[in-house]
Amino acid sequence: MVCVMDSFDIIQSLCRIGLGGGNPAFRRQVERLRDTLKETGQSRQAAVLTRLLVAEEQMEGLKPSRIVLSREQFPGEVLTAKLSVPVDRETSAPLAQVEFPSVSESPFPVLPSSLKAALQSLMEEWAHAEDLAVLGVLPARSCLFFGLPGTGKTRLAFAIAANLGLPLVVAKLDGLVSSFLGTTARNIANLFDFANRYRCILLLDEFDALAKVRDDPQEVGEIKRVVNTLLQNLDARPHGMTIAITNHPDLLDTAVWRRFEIRIEVPPPTTEDRVDIFERYLPPLTFDESTVRFLSWATEGLTGADIEVLTRNIKRYSALRTGENLDYLTALQAYVLTQAGKGNETRRALILGKPQELARALLQQAELGFTQQNLAQLFGRDQGTISRWLRADTPVVHHEVA
Repeated sequence: MVCVMDSFDIIQSLCRIGLGGGNPAFRRQVERLRDTLKETGQSRQAAVLTRLLVAEEQMEGLKPSRIVLSREQFPGEVLTAKLSVPVDRETSAPLAQVEFPSVSESPFPVLPSSLKAALQSLMEEWAHAEDLAVLGVLPARSCLFFGLPGTGKTRLAFAIAANLGLPLVVAKLDGLVSSFLGTTARNIANLFDFANRYRCILLLDEFDALAKVRDDPQEVGEIKRVVNTLLQNLDARPHGMTIAITNHPDLLDTAVWRRFEIRIEVPPPTTEDRVDIFERYLPPLTFDESTVRFLSWATEGLTGADIEVLTRNIKRYSALRTGENLDYLTALQAYVLTQAGKGNETRRALILGKPQELARALLQQAELGFTQQNLAQLFGRDQGTISRWLRADTPVVHHEVA
């Protein structure tokens, strides 16, 4: 009989795929397997299944399929793909692009548990709009997402629209912003008029380009007119939801902040978040828990978007080496060499340096819990070689491992 530990990477992939289907019976079987692993002393494998179960439960909480928005909740005409968006009069450039995101194609990005809870609260407001109306309040209709580039802010807006079953009117800055005096303010007014007419969510990406501080000495007086127009239209929007996104919150005018009922900072992924991102995007490649823990450790300082790029690179590397065992370390080294300046510099140096030094550094990381067997699998060497590396007399440069 094959030991579960020997083929756990396959079992893990099957459980992840099965849990994504939302079948309660399948979930119960995964829970039974987890409990059996605990009882037989395979606590590490049990912890992996626990994490998969928790992640699936949290994602399920962010799938409010029960929300059916009535006309009273979200009034306006139905927006279809055949309708034309407004354009700039001088250049004929479109002021917006209409998207129709689906739940399957626009999943929520991997987020910290606290942020998931905040979003869960936002979605539940729309699920219980009638209950709120009894108390004379409406669901929050304006959200500002801010944070570093690549943390999933735009993807988050698409996921919200998909789960509310609403199209997304995405403002196009190259059409909105004009060099003609007064035209930008007029374009903003036309954009809001269009969004106010239909049942939709208005997305203002790169929001700082429109809502800059009005006393910015680098800007001419036109920016004051633009910001004033923007504030007036935000205040006057009669219904629907407006989502704004910025990578530079420090550039926003203070009056703009007050216009948003919800202001959420989307942070870079934590170590556990990075594990979840790899487990979401590496399939159908098979991998063990040690590999994912190593990749999570190695990508300290990267955003979720960076890690998605890395997973695509790993898949390309794998596709070109059909029939060979996938060398995750070499694939990671290839990525690091082509992405200068990204991530934790100390860890980049270790990844590109001598394997002996990297092996010793990994063994010293208590949170990884690596054994010589884990290192042998990661480096594609036998345990005897790893043992010699770890007790080598050659002086080791002691890197500060953040």
